[in-house]
Amino acid sequence: MLQSGSEETASGTAGLPSPVRRAELRRVQGCFHALAVGSGLTLGLTAPLTAVLAMELGAGAFAAGVSVASLPAVVLVLDILGTRLLPYLEPRRAIVNGMLLWALGSFGSAVAPTFELMAASRLVQGIGLALYAAAAPQLAVQLAGSNRVGRAMGRFQAAMTLGSAVGPLAGGAVSGVGIGTAGLRLAFAVCGVLALGCALFARLTLPKIPPRLGPRWSLPSLPGMGRPRAVLGLWMGSAGQGLRGAIGLTVIPLVAAEVLDLNGLRLGIFLTSMYLIEVVTTAVLGARSDLRGRRSGIVLGATVGVLGVGLVFAAMSSASVPVLFAAAVPLGIAGGCMFGVLPALLVDLAGTTEVGLSATRIARDLGSSACMVGAGTVIALAGTAAALGLCVVLYLTVGVCMLVVGETRVPPSLGV
Repeated sequence: MLQSGSEETASGTAGLPSPVRRAELRRVQGCFHALAVGSGLTLGLTAPLTAVLAMELGAGAFAAGVSVASLPAVVLVLDILGTRLLPYLEPRRAIVNGMLLWALGSFGSAVAPTFELMAASRLVQGIGLALYAAAAPQLAVQLAGSNRVGRAMGRFQAAMTLGSAVGPLAGGAVSGVGIGTAGLRLAFAVCGVLALGCALFARLTLPKIPPRLGPRWSLPSLPGMGRPRAVLGLWMGSAGQGLRGAIGLTVIPLVAAEVLDLNGLRLGIFLTSMYLIEVVTTAVLGARSDLRGRRSGIVLGATVGVLGVGLVFAAMSSASVPVLFAAAVPLGIAGGCMFGVLPALLVDLAGTTEVGLSATRIARDLGSSACMVGAGTVIALAGTAAALGLCVVLYLTVGVCMLVVGETRVPPSLGV
């Protein structure tokens, strides 16, 4: 049986009656998804406060931006260098250790007397996030089964997005309790306490599952991802998942502030609405892709993404807030399609879960950074309308590439 915190593995249920095994598996999956919501909340709680605290501790605008960017940079470096290490760690231990390191970094930021010590704490958090981000998707697939990658990743991503959507609002509320740095430090301290709770919950509720192969340091390796179809898949993973950050964190806030004069509360309501739609779409489309194939979901995401960007342009041209809010629906659906289906597509192309999910993380990290920097650069050089045009081109490219790659999973209804 999958006992809480025991040394038994998922295969330890093999001798139990089938209904008992299913009930126990559902319990473990429920605990895992609850952990994903809590982890998403923890990871998103202080995200919008990091630059503010850095500047309060004496950093300039550039240094504060570097501090924010250092977290995904650490994750990206470890993902690239650890392609033969991170995916093969025992998942429960990696999740627990990852959340403990996140807590340690949060507490470090909460008490840091200088910006330099806060920046060092951020590096600790980056290592913790890399461990969690590598292990949690692997465990999601192991609990669901290798023939349900879309369902596993869709539900996991939906749970994480749900938590992270609430995180910034909760962090802002906590930071408002104190004055100046006191409120910011309190938010980081609360984040650390929540991360400790997630680590304890994971230790008590998740099973220990030995990895398929032993982890080891080596040169980066993604076997099978150098083929033309796989390269196109990596491009889709980068562009499709990176567009969400470019639109939600760069383009929309600028349109809201500079054109529509929206305050922070109404912008927060828009983004939260978009993310909630994304949550539902991710869960539904991920599971559907296991039954109906990957192509239709990604093409749908590219199509409605173009529609959503078009509505943002219409809102900007007409200075209409209702039109902007209408864009939350197609943009949320587009994000859900990309986050729910693209990881499963890359697993299909790689042939193994470990390689496919490693490729997913690397593509997402590169795509998020490149798309946000690219959107900001285009806005600075040619304006917001040009950035929206770039987003349309990227969505169309994802759709065309999907048609070129073709279906990567033959639906069971067709005899497979």
